[in-house]
Amino acid sequence: MPYTTITPAEAKPVANYNLAPRMEGPRLLYTAGQLARDAARNVLGKGDIRTQARQVFENLRHVLQAAGGDLSDLLKITTYITNIEDFPAVAEVRSSIFPGELPASTLIVVNRLAQPELLIEVEGMAAIG
Repeated sequence: MPYTTITPAEAKPVANYNLAPRMEGPRLLYTAGQLARDAARNVLGKGDIRTQARQVFENLRHVLQAAGGDLSDLLKITTYITNIEDFPAVAEVRSSIFPGELPASTLIVVNRLAQPELLIEVEGMAAIG
């Protein structure tokens, strides 16, 4: 990737090295785990993994859009679910959200999330720009 070198007059290097190379091109964005909450912080779809998964991906989309990107910019997602038997439904929702290329993905089954009614959490890493 191309880069530029940041070299302030007050801090020039004393040998043959770059003081602060800055990568050009896309910016990496790491998102916190998204939950099945609406804008009022209410948990949606209690007991319904499909509804919760759709809301989680919608919340992830909002975060990416606020940073100037979209779901298509995701490079990697990590999905946490509380019941392995919910995986087929989560995969179905994920496939409808990402009709083209899927990001790299890791699935982790956990005992529980922050609240017992939460069934899924998804965090991501995107390259935007």
